[in-house]
Amino acid sequence: MRTADMKKVPRQPSLFRSRRGAAANVDELVPLAAESLDVDDMTEVMADSHEKGPGAHITSLTENGDMFKDIPKEVQGTECGYGSCKPQCLQRLNNPKCLLVFLSVFAMLQGFVVNGINNVNTSSIERRFHLPSSQVGIISSSYDLSAAILGILISYYGSGQNKARWLWIFAVVMGLGSFIMSLPHFTTDLYEWGQNVTIGCRKDGQQESCYRDSALQAYLYVLILGQFLHGLGGTTLYTVGVSYIDDSVPAESSALYIGVMYAFATLGPALGYIIGGQMLNVYVDFNRVDSSRVSITPEDPRWVGAWWVSFLVGSSAFLMIAVPISMYGVELPTAKTVRETRVSEMHGDDGTYVSSLAGHSRSLRNLPIALLQIIRIPPFLPIALAGASEGIITSGFATFMPKYIQNQFGVTAGWASMLTGFMVVPGAAGGQFTGGYIAKKLQLKVQGCLRCRHHRLYYLPYHGCCTLDQVQV
Repeated sequence: MRTADMKKVPRQPSLFRSRRGAAANVDELVPLAAESLDVDDMTEVMADSHEKGPGAHITSLTENGDMFKDIPKEVQGTECGYGSCKPQCLQRLNNPKCLLVFLSVFAMLQGFVVNGINNVNTSSIERRFHLPSSQVGIISSSYDLSAAILGILISYYGSGQNKARWLWIFAVVMGLGSFIMSLPHFTTDLYEWGQNVTIGCRKDGQQESCYRDSALQAYLYVLILGQFLHGLGGTTLYTVGVSYIDDSVPAESSALYIGVMYAFATLGPALGYIIGGQMLNVYVDFNRVDSSRVSITPEDPRWVGAWWVSFLVGSSAFLMIAVPISMYGVELPTAKTVRETRVSEMHGDDGTYVSSLAGHSRSLRNLPIALLQIIRIPPFLPIALAGASEGIITSGFATFMPKYIQNQFGVTAGWASMLTGFMVVPGAAGGQFTGGYIAKKLQLKVQGCLRCRHHRLYYLPYHGCCTLDQVQV
Protein backbone atom coordinates (compact mmCIF):
# COMPACT_ATOMS: atom_id res chain seq x y z
CA MET A 1 0.00 0.00 0.00
CA ARG A 2 1.33 3.42 -0.92
CA THR A 3 1.82 6.12 1.68
CA ALA A 4 -0.49 8.49 -0.19
CA ASP A 5 -3.36 5.97 0.08
CA MET A 6 -3.05 5.66 3.84
CA LYS A 7 -5.48 7.69 5.94
CA LYS A 8 -4.04 9.87 8.63
CA VAL A 9 -5.05 8.61 12.02
CA PRO A 10 -5.72 11.42 14.53
CA ARG A 11 -3.57 11.36 17.59
CA GLN A 12 -5.41 10.41 20.73
CA PRO A 13 -4.81 12.13 24.10
CA SER A 14 -2.51 10.14 26.31
CA LEU A 15 -1.63 10.12 29.95
CA PHE A 16 1.97 9.30 29.11
CA ARG A 17 4.84 11.03 27.35
CA SER A 18 7.35 9.08 25.26
CA ARG A 19 10.99 9.33 26.23
CA ARG A 20 13.83 7.79 24.19
CA GLY A 21 16.04 5.43 26.18
CA ALA A 22 19.76 6.16 26.00
CA ALA A 23 21.10 2.59 25.92
CA ALA A 24 18.32 0.35 24.67
CA ASN A 25 17.01 2.81 22.06
CA VAL A 26 13.45 2.10 23.09
CA ASP A 27 10.56 4.30 24.03
CA GLU A 28 9.84 4.52 27.74
CA LEU A 29 6.48 5.70 28.98
CA VAL A 30 6.57 8.12 31.89
CA PRO A 31 3.56 9.78 33.58
CA LEU A 32 2.79 13.36 32.73
CA ALA A 33 3.25 15.94 35.47
CA ALA A 34 0.13 17.13 37.27
CA GLU A 35 0.67 20.67 35.99
CA SER A 36 0.35 19.52 32.35
CA LEU A 37 -3.22 18.30 32.71
CA ASP A 38 -6.37 20.24 33.36
CA VAL A 39 -9.91 19.13 34.09
CA ASP A 40 -11.02 19.24 30.44
CA ASP A 41 -8.07 17.09 29.31
CA MET A 42 -8.77 14.47 31.95
CA THR A 43 -12.47 14.42 31.15
CA GLU A 44 -11.65 13.81 27.47
CA VAL A 45 -9.17 11.07 28.30
CA MET A 46 -11.58 9.28 30.60
CA ALA A 47 -14.35 9.56 28.00
CA ASP A 48 -12.11 7.92 25.40
CA SER A 49 -11.27 5.07 27.75
CA HIS A 50 -14.79 4.67 29.12
CA GLU A 51 -15.44 1.60 26.99
CA LYS A 52 -12.61 -0.21 28.72
CA GLY A 53 -14.59 -0.26 31.94
CA PRO A 54 -13.86 1.07 35.45
CA GLY A 55 -11.67 -1.81 36.53
CA ALA A 56 -8.32 -0.26 35.70
CA HIS A 57 -5.47 -0.57 38.13
CA ILE A 58 -5.11 2.33 40.56
CA THR A 59 -1.94 3.46 42.20
CA SER A 60 -1.43 2.13 45.70
CA LEU A 61 -1.83 4.10 48.89
CA THR A 62 1.87 4.49 49.54
CA GLU A 63 2.68 5.75 46.07
CA ASN A 64 0.23 8.62 46.29
CA GLY A 65 1.27 9.75 49.73
CA ASP A 66 -2.25 10.11 51.12
CA MET A 67 -2.67 8.37 54.43
CA PHE A 68 -6.44 8.83 54.69
CA LYS A 69 -7.68 7.60 51.31
CA ASP A 70 -9.06 4.07 51.14
CA ILE A 71 -8.44 3.47 47.43
CA PRO A 72 -9.52 0.01 46.24
CA LYS A 73 -7.60 -1.84 43.59
CA GLU A 74 -10.62 -1.68 41.31
CA VAL A 75 -12.99 1.27 41.48
CA GLN A 76 -16.63 0.49 40.79
CA GLY A 77 -19.50 2.93 40.41
CA THR A 78 -17.88 5.94 38.75
CA GLU A 79 -20.87 6.37 36.44
CA CYS A 80 -23.70 8.80 37.11
CA GLY A 81 -27.17 7.37 37.70
CA TYR A 82 -29.31 5.24 39.98
CA GLY A 83 -28.63 1.53 40.32
CA SER A 84 -28.67 -0.08 36.90
CA CYS A 85 -30.28 3.00 35.32
CA LYS A 86 -27.31 5.02 34.07
CA PRO A 87 -28.30 6.62 30.76
CA GLN A 88 -25.70 8.30 28.61
CA CYS A 89 -27.34 11.71 28.98
CA LEU A 90 -26.53 11.72 32.71
CA GLN A 91 -22.85 11.07 31.99
CA ARG A 92 -22.60 14.63 30.68
CA LEU A 93 -23.02 15.72 34.30
CA ASN A 94 -20.33 13.34 35.53
CA ASN A 95 -17.51 15.88 35.65
CA PRO A 96 -15.98 18.23 38.26
CA LYS A 97 -17.67 21.36 36.91
CA CYS A 98 -21.20 20.01 37.28
CA LEU A 99 -20.34 18.58 40.69
CA LEU A 100 -19.07 22.03 41.69
CA VAL A 101 -22.40 23.56 40.67
CA PHE A 102 -24.42 21.18 42.85
CA LEU A 103 -22.10 21.47 45.86
CA SER A 104 -22.05 25.26 45.51
CA VAL A 105 -25.84 25.32 45.63
CA PHE A 106 -25.68 23.03 48.67
CA ALA A 107 -23.20 25.40 50.35
CA MET A 108 -25.35 28.41 49.48
CA LEU A 109 -28.41 26.76 51.06
CA GLN A 110 -26.38 25.92 54.15
CA GLY A 111 -25.36 29.58 54.48
CA PHE A 112 -28.93 30.68 53.74
CA VAL A 113 -30.36 28.69 56.64
CA VAL A 114 -27.59 28.61 59.25
CA ASN A 115 -25.94 32.01 58.82
CA GLY A 116 -28.84 33.84 57.22
CA ILE A 117 -32.39 33.26 58.38
CA ASN A 118 -31.30 31.77 61.69
CA ASN A 119 -29.59 35.06 62.61
CA VAL A 120 -32.35 37.18 61.10
CA ASN A 121 -34.99 35.49 63.26
CA THR A 122 -33.14 35.94 66.55
CA SER A 123 -35.27 38.78 67.91
CA SER A 124 -38.52 37.28 66.58
CA ILE A 125 -37.84 33.89 68.21
CA GLU A 126 -36.98 35.63 71.47
CA ARG A 127 -40.26 37.51 71.45
CA ARG A 128 -42.42 34.63 70.20
CA PHE A 129 -41.21 32.05 72.74
CA HIS A 130 -40.27 34.44 75.57
CA LEU A 131 -36.60 33.45 75.53
CA PRO A 132 -33.72 35.51 76.90
CA SER A 133 -30.77 36.30 74.65
CA SER A 134 -28.55 33.85 76.51
CA GLN A 135 -30.81 30.93 75.58
CA VAL A 136 -31.15 32.06 71.97
CA GLY A 137 -27.37 32.04 71.84
CA ILE A 138 -27.48 28.36 72.79
CA ILE A 139 -29.57 27.70 69.66
CA SER A 140 -26.88 29.19 67.45
CA SER A 141 -24.13 27.39 69.36
CA SER A 142 -25.83 24.03 68.80
CA TYR A 143 -24.62 24.08 65.19
CA ASP A 144 -20.97 24.43 66.21
CA LEU A 145 -21.43 22.00 69.08
CA SER A 146 -22.66 19.19 66.84
CA ALA A 147 -19.90 19.89 64.33
CA ALA A 148 -17.26 19.78 67.07
CA ILE A 149 -18.54 16.54 68.61
CA LEU A 150 -19.35 14.52 65.52
CA GLY A 151 -17.31 16.32 62.87
CA ILE A 152 -14.22 14.21 63.53
CA LEU A 153 -16.15 10.96 63.15
CA ILE A 154 -17.91 12.15 59.98
CA SER A 155 -14.69 13.26 58.32
CA TYR A 156 -12.88 10.10 59.43
CA TYR A 157 -15.43 7.66 58.00
CA GLY A 158 -16.79 9.81 55.17
CA SER A 159 -13.45 10.59 53.53
CA GLY A 160 -12.82 6.93 52.72
CA GLN A 161 -16.28 5.82 51.63
CA ASN A 162 -18.83 6.80 48.99
CA LYS A 163 -18.64 10.57 49.41
CA ALA A 164 -21.68 11.32 47.26
CA ARG A 165 -23.79 9.04 49.44
CA TRP A 166 -22.69 10.87 52.59
CA LEU A 167 -23.42 14.24 51.01
CA TRP A 168 -26.96 13.55 49.84
CA ILE A 169 -27.93 11.77 53.06
CA PHE A 170 -26.82 14.70 55.18
CA ALA A 171 -28.49 17.13 52.78
CA VAL A 172 -31.71 15.33 53.69
CA VAL A 173 -30.70 15.60 57.37
CA MET A 174 -30.33 19.36 56.98
CA GLY A 175 -33.76 19.48 55.35
CA LEU A 176 -35.17 17.61 58.33
CA GLY A 177 -33.46 20.07 60.68
CA SER A 178 -35.01 23.06 58.90
CA PHE A 179 -38.45 21.45 59.10
CA ILE A 180 -38.01 20.84 62.82
CA MET A 181 -37.03 24.50 63.26
CA SER A 182 -40.36 25.56 61.72
CA LEU A 183 -42.42 22.95 63.59
CA PRO A 184 -43.12 25.04 66.75
CA HIS A 185 -45.24 27.43 64.70
CA PHE A 186 -47.70 24.66 63.82
CA THR A 187 -47.90 23.20 67.33
CA THR A 188 -48.52 26.44 69.25
CA ASP A 189 -51.60 28.63 69.61
CA LEU A 190 -52.01 32.02 67.98
CA TYR A 191 -49.55 34.70 68.99
CA GLU A 192 -51.07 36.97 71.63
CA TRP A 193 -48.72 39.79 72.52
CA GLY A 194 -48.36 40.69 76.17
CA GLN A 195 -50.55 37.86 77.49
CA ASN A 196 -49.97 34.68 79.52
CA VAL A 197 -46.50 35.82 80.53
CA THR A 198 -45.24 35.93 84.11
CA ILE A 199 -42.25 38.14 84.88
CA GLY A 200 -40.22 37.23 87.96
CA CYS A 201 -37.17 38.91 89.44
CA ARG A 202 -34.46 37.73 91.79
CA LYS A 203 -31.63 39.54 93.49
CA ASP A 204 -28.12 38.06 93.55
CA GLY A 205 -25.98 40.22 95.77
CA GLN A 206 -26.13 43.76 94.42
CA GLN A 207 -27.63 42.80 91.07
CA GLU A 208 -31.26 42.13 90.26
CA SER A 209 -32.20 40.02 87.23
CA CYS A 210 -35.66 39.49 85.76
CA TYR A 211 -36.90 36.63 83.62
CA ARG A 212 -40.08 35.48 81.91
CA ASP A 213 -41.89 32.31 82.86
CA SER A 214 -43.82 30.80 79.96
CA ALA A 215 -44.68 27.31 78.75
CA LEU A 216 -43.46 28.32 75.31
CA GLN A 217 -39.89 28.29 76.54
CA ALA A 218 -39.93 24.49 76.31
CA TYR A 219 -39.70 24.86 72.52
CA LEU A 220 -36.12 25.91 73.05
CA TYR A 221 -35.11 22.24 72.92
CA VAL A 222 -36.95 21.70 69.64
CA LEU A 223 -35.03 24.58 68.09
CA ILE A 224 -31.77 23.23 69.49
CA LEU A 225 -32.48 19.83 67.92
CA GLY A 226 -33.09 21.39 64.52
CA GLN A 227 -29.87 23.40 64.69
CA PHE A 228 -27.98 20.31 65.85
CA LEU A 229 -29.07 18.50 62.68
CA HIS A 230 -27.92 21.51 60.66
CA GLY A 231 -24.50 21.09 62.21
CA LEU A 232 -24.28 17.48 61.07
CA GLY A 233 -25.04 18.45 57.48
CA GLY A 234 -22.73 21.46 57.51
CA THR A 235 -19.70 19.58 58.79
CA THR A 236 -20.27 16.86 56.17
CA LEU A 237 -20.41 19.43 53.39
CA TYR A 238 -17.18 21.17 54.39
CA THR A 239 -15.19 18.01 55.07
CA VAL A 240 -16.45 15.29 52.75
CA GLY A 241 -17.65 17.70 50.07
CA VAL A 242 -14.39 19.65 49.86
CA SER A 243 -12.44 16.38 49.79
CA TYR A 244 -14.69 15.11 46.96
CA ILE A 245 -13.82 18.13 44.82
CA ASP A 246 -10.14 18.06 45.70
CA ASP A 247 -9.90 14.39 44.69
CA SER A 248 -11.39 15.14 41.27
CA VAL A 249 -9.34 18.10 39.99
CA PRO A 250 -5.60 18.80 39.61
CA ALA A 251 -3.80 20.49 42.49
CA GLU A 252 -3.43 23.80 40.65
CA SER A 253 -7.20 23.95 39.97
CA SER A 254 -8.35 22.78 43.38
CA ALA A 255 -7.97 26.19 45.04
CA LEU A 256 -10.17 27.91 42.45
CA TYR A 257 -12.86 25.23 42.65
CA ILE A 258 -12.97 25.38 46.44
CA GLY A 259 -12.86 29.18 46.38
CA VAL A 260 -15.93 29.26 44.14
CA MET A 261 -17.74 26.89 46.48
CA TYR A 262 -16.93 29.01 49.53
CA ALA A 263 -17.94 32.17 47.67
CA PHE A 264 -21.39 30.68 47.08
CA ALA A 265 -21.46 29.71 50.75
CA THR A 266 -21.12 33.38 51.68
CA LEU A 267 -23.82 34.39 49.19
CA GLY A 268 -26.25 32.19 51.13
CA PRO A 269 -26.36 34.52 54.15
CA ALA A 270 -27.03 37.44 51.78
CA LEU A 271 -30.14 35.67 50.49
CA GLY A 272 -31.06 34.76 54.05
CA TYR A 273 -30.83 38.36 55.24
CA ILE A 274 -32.85 39.65 52.30
CA ILE A 275 -35.54 36.96 52.10
CA GLY A 276 -35.76 36.42 55.85
CA GLY A 277 -35.86 40.16 56.47
CA GLN A 278 -38.76 40.59 54.07
CA MET A 279 -40.68 37.74 55.68
CA LEU A 280 -40.38 39.49 59.04
CA ASN A 281 -42.63 42.23 57.65
CA VAL A 282 -45.39 39.61 57.31
CA TYR A 283 -47.40 38.79 60.43
CA VAL A 284 -46.42 35.51 62.07
CA ASP A 285 -49.93 33.97 61.94
CA PHE A 286 -50.90 35.23 58.49
CA ASN A 287 -51.92 31.68 57.52
CA ARG A 288 -54.44 31.46 60.37
CA VAL A 289 -55.77 34.98 60.90
CA ASP A 290 -56.67 37.96 58.75
CA SER A 291 -53.57 40.18 58.81
CA SER A 292 -55.68 43.28 58.07
CA ARG A 293 -57.26 42.95 61.50
CA VAL A 294 -53.94 42.95 63.32
CA SER A 295 -53.66 46.21 65.20
CA ILE A 296 -49.85 46.33 65.49
CA THR A 297 -47.30 47.11 62.79
CA PRO A 298 -43.70 45.98 62.18
CA GLU A 299 -42.51 49.16 63.94
CA ASP A 300 -44.23 48.02 67.16
CA PRO A 301 -41.83 46.27 69.61
CA ARG A 302 -44.42 43.52 70.10
CA TRP A 303 -44.51 42.61 66.40
CA VAL A 304 -43.44 39.09 65.40
CA GLY A 305 -42.87 38.35 61.73
CA ALA A 306 -43.31 35.10 59.79
CA TRP A 307 -39.98 33.65 60.91
CA TRP A 308 -41.01 30.06 60.13
CA VAL A 309 -41.61 30.48 56.37
CA SER A 310 -37.92 30.76 55.51
CA PHE A 311 -37.16 27.50 57.32
CA LEU A 312 -39.79 25.69 55.27
CA VAL A 313 -38.27 27.12 52.08
CA GLY A 314 -34.84 25.93 53.18
CA SER A 315 -36.16 22.48 54.04
CA SER A 316 -37.67 22.03 50.57
CA ALA A 317 -34.51 23.31 48.88
CA PHE A 318 -32.29 20.84 50.76
CA LEU A 319 -34.44 17.93 49.64
CA MET A 320 -34.28 19.14 46.05
CA ILE A 321 -30.48 19.50 45.95
CA ALA A 322 -30.08 16.02 47.46
CA VAL A 323 -31.55 14.49 44.29
CA PRO A 324 -28.79 15.43 41.79
CA ILE A 325 -26.01 14.78 44.32
CA SER A 326 -27.33 11.26 44.89
CA MET A 327 -26.72 10.44 41.21
CA TYR A 328 -22.94 10.52 41.56
CA GLY A 329 -20.89 7.40 42.19
CA VAL A 330 -17.99 6.54 44.45
CA GLU A 331 -15.79 9.05 42.64
CA LEU A 332 -15.65 10.98 39.38
CA PRO A 333 -13.96 9.48 36.32
CA THR A 334 -11.21 12.10 36.57
CA ALA A 335 -10.22 11.04 40.10
CA LYS A 336 -8.03 8.16 38.89
CA THR A 337 -5.97 10.49 36.71
CA VAL A 338 -5.60 12.99 39.54
CA ARG A 339 -4.25 10.32 41.88
CA GLU A 340 -1.73 9.09 39.33
CA THR A 341 -0.38 12.53 38.46
CA ARG A 342 -0.61 14.52 41.71
CA VAL A 343 2.66 15.13 43.50
CA SER A 344 2.54 14.70 47.26
CA GLU A 345 2.98 17.92 49.24
CA MET A 346 2.99 16.18 52.60
CA HIS A 347 5.06 17.91 55.26
CA GLY A 348 8.29 15.95 55.70
CA ASP A 349 7.08 13.29 53.27
CA ASP A 350 9.50 10.42 53.76
CA GLY A 351 6.84 7.68 53.72
CA THR A 352 6.70 7.29 57.51
CA TYR A 353 3.19 8.71 57.88
CA VAL A 354 1.80 6.44 55.18
CA SER A 355 3.58 3.30 56.26
CA SER A 356 2.36 3.71 59.84
CA LEU A 357 -1.29 3.65 58.74
CA ALA A 358 -1.26 1.55 55.58
CA GLY A 359 -1.95 -1.66 57.45
CA HIS A 360 -4.78 -0.32 59.59
CA SER A 361 -8.46 -0.50 58.73
CA ARG A 362 -10.78 2.48 59.10
CA SER A 363 -12.28 1.52 62.45
CA LEU A 364 -13.03 3.44 65.61
CA ARG A 365 -10.13 1.70 67.33
CA ASN A 366 -7.68 3.23 64.84
CA LEU A 367 -9.13 6.76 65.10
CA PRO A 368 -6.63 7.88 67.81
CA ILE A 369 -3.77 6.82 65.53
CA ALA A 370 -5.07 9.05 62.73
CA LEU A 371 -5.64 11.95 65.13
CA LEU A 372 -2.10 11.63 66.46
CA GLN A 373 -0.71 11.75 62.94
CA ILE A 374 -2.64 14.95 62.20
CA ILE A 375 -1.60 16.66 65.44
CA ARG A 376 2.02 15.93 64.64
CA ILE A 377 1.76 17.96 61.42
CA PRO A 378 3.25 21.41 62.24
CA PRO A 379 0.96 23.59 60.06
CA PHE A 380 -2.25 21.94 61.26
CA LEU A 381 -2.64 23.41 64.75
CA PRO A 382 -1.96 27.06 63.73
CA ILE A 383 -4.47 26.75 60.90
CA ALA A 384 -7.06 25.20 63.24
CA LEU A 385 -6.51 27.98 65.80
CA ALA A 386 -6.89 30.60 63.06
CA GLY A 387 -10.23 29.11 62.07
CA ALA A 388 -11.39 29.00 65.69
CA SER A 389 -10.41 32.65 66.21
CA GLU A 390 -12.39 33.60 63.11
CA GLY A 391 -15.43 31.71 64.41
CA ILE A 392 -15.34 33.49 67.77
CA ILE A 393 -15.61 36.86 66.04
CA THR A 394 -17.98 36.14 63.17
CA SER A 395 -20.44 33.85 64.98
CA GLY A 396 -21.33 36.33 67.70
CA PHE A 397 -21.33 39.24 65.28
CA ALA A 398 -23.63 37.58 62.77
CA THR A 399 -26.06 36.30 65.42
CA PHE A 400 -26.70 39.45 67.45
CA MET A 401 -25.80 42.30 65.08
CA PRO A 402 -29.35 42.51 63.58
CA LYS A 403 -30.85 42.70 67.06
CA TYR A 404 -28.33 45.34 68.14
CA ILE A 405 -29.10 47.52 65.11
CA GLN A 406 -32.84 47.11 65.67
CA ASN A 407 -32.68 48.15 69.33
CA GLN A 408 -29.99 50.80 68.99
CA PHE A 409 -31.41 52.67 66.01
CA GLY A 410 -35.09 51.85 66.34
CA VAL A 411 -35.52 50.24 62.92
CA THR A 412 -37.62 47.23 61.98
CA ALA A 413 -36.21 43.71 62.25
CA GLY A 414 -36.34 43.26 58.48
CA TRP A 415 -34.35 46.44 57.72
CA ALA A 416 -31.81 45.64 60.46
CA SER A 417 -31.24 42.23 58.89
CA MET A 418 -30.71 43.69 55.44
CA LEU A 419 -28.21 46.24 56.77
CA THR A 420 -26.25 43.44 58.40
CA GLY A 421 -26.17 41.53 55.13
CA PHE A 422 -24.93 44.60 53.25
CA MET A 423 -22.03 44.91 55.70
CA VAL A 424 -20.96 41.27 55.95
CA VAL A 425 -21.55 39.49 52.67
CA PRO A 426 -19.65 41.52 50.02
CA GLY A 427 -16.32 41.29 51.82
CA ALA A 428 -16.71 37.62 52.68
CA ALA A 429 -17.80 36.50 49.22
CA GLY A 430 -15.19 38.67 47.51
CA GLY A 431 -12.45 37.36 49.75
CA GLN A 432 -13.32 33.73 49.10
CA PHE A 433 -13.37 34.07 45.34
CA THR A 434 -10.30 36.33 45.20
CA GLY A 435 -8.26 33.94 47.33
CA GLY A 436 -9.07 30.99 45.10
CA TYR A 437 -8.40 33.00 41.93
CA ILE A 438 -4.99 34.19 43.18
CA ALA A 439 -3.99 30.66 44.13
CA LYS A 440 -5.05 29.45 40.67
CA LYS A 441 -3.41 32.34 38.79
CA LEU A 442 -0.09 32.20 40.65
CA GLN A 443 -0.07 28.37 40.78
CA LEU A 444 0.39 28.49 44.56
CA LYS A 445 1.31 25.28 46.31
CA VAL A 446 0.93 24.68 50.04
CA GLN A 447 3.97 26.79 50.88
CA GLY A 448 2.68 29.63 48.72
CA CYS A 449 -0.70 29.54 50.46
CA LEU A 450 0.96 29.64 53.85
CA ARG A 451 3.02 32.67 52.85
CA CYS A 452 -0.07 34.29 51.39
CA ARG A 453 -1.84 33.69 54.70
CA HIS A 454 1.04 35.29 56.60
CA HIS A 455 0.67 38.57 54.70
CA ARG A 456 -3.13 38.78 54.91
CA LEU A 457 -5.06 40.28 57.78
CA TYR A 458 -8.23 38.46 56.84
CA TYR A 459 -8.42 34.71 57.01
CA LEU A 460 -11.13 33.88 54.48
CA PRO A 461 -9.14 34.33 51.25
CA TYR A 462 -6.52 31.92 52.54
CA HIS A 463 -9.25 29.50 53.54
CA GLY A 464 -10.09 29.19 49.85
CA CYS A 465 -6.45 28.51 48.96
CA CYS A 466 -5.68 25.36 50.88
CA THR A 467 -7.86 22.50 51.98
CA LEU A 468 -7.21 20.20 54.91
CA ASP A 469 -6.23 17.40 52.55
CA GLN A 470 -3.54 19.61 51.03
CA VAL A 471 -2.08 20.98 54.24
CA GLN A 472 -2.32 17.71 56.23
CA VAL A 473 0.50 16.66 55.06
